[in-house]
This record gives sequence, structure tokens and C-alpha cells, in this order.
Amino acid sequence: MQLDTIKLFCDVAENRSVSRAAQMSSITQSAASQRIMALERELGVQLIDRSTRPLQLTETGQRYHRGCRKIIDTYHRLEQQIKATGRGNAATVHVAAIYSAGIGLLNQAKSDFEAANPQTNIEIHYAKPDQVHEQVKAGHVDMGILSYPERWRGVAHQPLRDEVMVVVVRPGHTLTDLATIRAARLDGRDMVAFDHNLPIGRRTEEYLRQHHATPNIIQTFDNIDTAKGYVAESDAFAILPRRTVQQDVKRGSLKTVTLEPQLTRPLAIVHNRQRELNPLARSFMQHLLKQPPSQEATTAQTVTTATA
Repeated sequence: MQLDTIKLFCDVAENRSVSRAAQMSSITQSAASQRIMALERELGVQLIDRSTRPLQLTETGQRYHRGCRKIIDTYHRLEQQIKATGRGNAATVHVAAIYSAGIGLLNQAKSDFEAANPQTNIEIHYAKPDQVHEQVKAGHVDMGILSYPERWRGVAHQPLRDEVMVVVVRPGHTLTDLATIRAARLDGRDMVAFDHNLPIGRRTEEYLRQHHATPNIIQTFDNIDTAKGYVAESDAFAILPRRTVQQDVKRGSLKTVTLEPQLTRPLAIVHNRQRELNPLARSFMQHLLKQPPSQEATTAQTVTTATA
């Protein structure tokens, strides 16, 4: 069994999406599907239940995923140790981040920091919010980046930026005739929401309830990419960070409507209180905090609008 196939399976399992996993491996969706089916044939078991949307793992698939994740994490740590040996005095900062933190933004910050600090390597690992929290808490990474930071015991957080949330619909949807929409007018409309066990799902639900809106939730997802894909093919709306749909709007596959009152999603850098950040990790954190916000975000220190 090749390591890249195991990693692909883990990406499919953690994103509940073959297309997202294919993007992460820089292969086509068809190639990713064929590799997963070949894996199932080799093992002689069904790992994925494809009858649900988004896809789910079978009980056997869940057990296999837990084992594969341990293999990937162990190999990654070994790889970094060997690379560090080859680089002599090179130092590595490990960062865990949710996918929607902005891969492009983080890669630019990584490149700029490494260019300004020779013999430095920034490793960014993408994961779900609870996995980011666990990696930080267990000390597997120097810091994490996630949304809606909570008061976790032993974990400190530093506000990074707040991102404006908007109503997202497909082109031609009746809401595209509006420049702005009051939250109350979303009452009774079909909505694609986030799973309630995710902070963004709970906070969005609270915001709508506070503004007397009870949409008809027709589907829930655990990641932004899957939600965008569903909205593009349905008459439902979603409430997403505007930054995460900018490219979709440019391509014409999605439209946005300004939401009133304004809702923002806070992003933060988190780290383990029990482990003092080494000078290099602290320097990279300060570098992230100094990054200019994207067009659709404001620095968390200066934002004055309400957050949900």
C-alpha cells in the first residue's frame, strides 16, 4: 500500500469529499475515486458509504481511518526529523489550520517569512477545527489557526482577523435581485447550514435566532467547499465568509448578497499555555498578526461590528 493512497483516503475521510481530497493531492476527481475503489478492492471491504451526501465512512472505514491517520502523523514527524538533520541548523515551525483559514494567504505568509529568515521552515498542516484544537493541546504543533476560539483549558488564543459573512446563492436565484438583505427575511427559506457540532454552525444559528429568522435547513455540511458546491446546484442559500467565495463569484458560479445586521467570523491563533512558544514560533505568530487583512476581512483588533 502506497503512502500517498493512505493520505488520499484520510483526506477523503476528513473532508467527506472526493473532489476536495483530489484538489489537495493535485489529481483529478476521477483519479481519486479510482484509487479509493482500488483500495477497497485490495482490502476486500467497503470503506465509504456513497449513498449519503456528503459521503460517510462505514464502521470499518472509520476504524481504518483512525489507523491510517496515526501512520501519516508518525511518518510526517519522522520526515521532519530527517529533513532537519539534512538542513543542519534549520528550524521548523509547525502550524495546524482549518482549511477555510485561507490557503493562499497562509502560503504567502509562509513564503515571506522563510525568505526573510533563512534556515527556517514553516510546515502548515490543514485539519478540521477539533483536530486543530487537539493537535495544539497535545503539543504536536507550535500553534493553530481556527475560527470562533473558545475558552479551552490550557489553550491561549490571539485574535487574528474577523471575516465578513454574506448570503451565498446560485446565479439566477431570486435573492440576487437584492443588494442587501435583513436576516429576518431569511425566515422560512431553504438553507444549507453547517453541522451543529461546529462553532460556525452554532454561531450562525444563534445569529439567525436573535434576528427572528428560522430558515428551512435542507442539508448540513462540515466544510465550506461542500456547502458551496451544493448551493451552486440548488435553490438554497448559505451564509459563508465572503473571502471564501470571491473566486467563485469571479467565475460566475455563485453570487453574494450583503447580510444585515453584519455578521463576522473571528479567526484566531491558538497555542498551548503549558508550552512556551520558542522564539522562532513567536516570531512567525507576530508575522501573521502583521499581515494586511484581505479585502473582505478586518483585523480583529480594530473590528467594531457584532460577531456571532
